Amino acid sequence: MFYTKYRPQKFSEISKPNDTAFALMNQLKSEKTVHAYLFIGSRGTGKTTTARILAKSLNCKNLTKDGDPCGKCEFCEPGAIDLIEIDAASNRGIDDIRELRERVGLMPARGEFKTYIIDEVHMLTSEAFNALLKTLEEPPKHVVFILCTTEGAKVPETIKSRCQVFKFKRATVSQIVERLKEISKKEKIKIEEGALRKIAESASGGFRDAETLLQQVSEGGLDVESFVGSTVRKNHIKFVGILLSRDCKKAIEFVNKVFDDGTDLYTWTAELVKYLRDLMFVVSGVREGLLDVTQEEFSQMEDQAGKLNSADIVILVEAFNKALNDIKGSFITQLPVEIAIVTYCGETENEQNNPESFGSGGSSSLQRGEKLSNEKYSSAKYPNGKNINFDEIVERWQEVVKVAVQYNHSVQALLKATRPVGVKDGRVILEVFYAFHKERLESPKNREIVEKVLEDIFENSIGIVCVLGDIKPKTSSKVETGELTDYNVIATNTSPADIDIFDGNLPA
Repeated sequence: MFYTKYRPQKFSEISKPNDTAFALMNQLKSEKTVHAYLFIGSRGTGKTTTARILAKSLNCKNLTKDGDPCGKCEFCEPGAIDLIEIDAASNRGIDDIRELRERVGLMPARGEFKTYIIDEVHMLTSEAFNALLKTLEEPPKHVVFILCTTEGAKVPETIKSRCQVFKFKRATVSQIVERLKEISKKEKIKIEEGALRKIAESASGGFRDAETLLQQVSEGGLDVESFVGSTVRKNHIKFVGILLSRDCKKAIEFVNKVFDDGTDLYTWTAELVKYLRDLMFVVSGVREGLLDVTQEEFSQMEDQAGKLNSADIVILVEAFNKALNDIKGSFITQLPVEIAIVTYCGETENEQNNPESFGSGGSSSLQRGEKLSNEKYSSAKYPNGKNINFDEIVERWQEVVKVAVQYNHSVQALLKATRPVGVKDGRVILEVFYAFHKERLESPKNREIVEKVLEDIFENSIGIVCVLGDIKPKTSSKVETGELTDYNVIATNTSPADIDIFDGNLPA
């Protein structure tokens, strides 16, 4: 396999720039290594490779002046006896760690250090972590632990605090392309740079996946476009374009063709969510240089971003992220994605059949409020609610949206796509346009935040009720900050960190 044949054996062979390799080489030069390391990063980013190089460097007899292993001495040879690798996925119990604790007391067979590499350390049980903690607190001088994980958040803080933590970044497309060029040259593979770029893009920042794909393409005589084309940006840009045109039928047909062509729909949807995340950044004003995309791709993303506002893109990301989570448990694989499509596209006929927009305070708005007021809502919790002035609610709604960010970014994003349409029994009636949007806003946690904001602003105990509107908000209009519009969707210059769509945490 290419990824084993061309695995770096020295720090100098690791793709640059690499801050982790540089820092470790400096430690080795100054003889200031520590007893425990924690390497965090997604798969294929070089955690285990770096751990092995560090392990051989600790015992290497002829380190270079830069802190690189010589690659020739007995400690640099494969299968060094003082290097022990443990897979935590299959050795995750307390008995396994107890056995490990018994062995660490034994002196190294040949070198100065005995190194334990524990891969996927987050898989250990709580009891096993507690047992490991005792060893990390009082480690023998001759032992070095290197813990590797793809799930850093699952490693207890008590473990992290005893380790020197290094975070491994995903490789850029250009870094992967350079690596693939080197391998292609050594293997005498004739392949265009454009094809290498497509392979690199489909690898999601992992060298191992890219090298495996290169081998499959070269040995199988496969066309790169047909082999990895379903995961490249071009495919997702086209699909999102269909979504923005609200062509529900065409979007569903597109997804079913992807599925019928043999593409793994889970992987395809995961890549789609990544693309939508990048698109969310573009909507929020992120510059081209901060995204790992080509100039042509960024130009297309800008065109699509011009048809979206922050509330629209949040809805898109949430819909397809939910679909991604639901795919593996679905009897019909493509059903969750189809539901996401229908959820976003909605009934386009409503916009055609109801061209009149509701004003923020005009007669049509009041009529809508009257229509909704026929529904029954409890007023027991809000004794002062009868004094609510609907016109004041409408006039100050922008203030409500702005203040909400002080409590929760996600709630602010939800409120941007709502509008007050009436009051009844001490509650403000908010119109929303998607069922899952209504469900999120009415969750106990989010409802409490909105009601707290209303109480702070209006000095009154006010509740909320959400109702599904008949008219979907237009996605093509951009609204200036500070203007209360028919649809109450406010465009902002919010940074990516401020668009909180996952209950307070934007994925890294």
